Amino acid sequence: MATQKKPSDFTGRQRDALVAQQLEDQAARANELAMATAESNRKREDEVIDATKPIQGEPIVVDAVVKSENKKATVTIRVSDSIEAMTFGAGEYYSFSAGQKYEVTPELAAHLEAKGYVSARY
Repeated sequence: MATQKKPSDFTGRQRDALVAQQLEDQAARANELAMATAESNRKREDEVIDATKPIQGEPIVVDAVVKSENKKATVTIRVSDSIEAMTFGAGEYYSFSAGQKYEVTPELAAHLEAKGYVSARY
């Protein structure tokens, strides 16, 4: 048998209101996280990161690969595993996130492919 709250039970009414507000806030936050996760997955699938130069700070995200004749040739790859602070050459450090597309030099692509880190070439 359920008990009814007394009309004078101010603390109980406040608690019920706070619990209802907390449930609404949690639902809104869960929706925000779901949208952020979907956006992150879309970016991982569509964006290409230019890794032809070593990372110095934040990586440069390139929406479309543009090649000119006076630039060195580049290859677009997708790595299968995350790699953090990999050294390729003297003083050149690279970090790769699994599943992300990267634009790299052919030499770096060949090195990663020989090590088994390239899941796809474009």
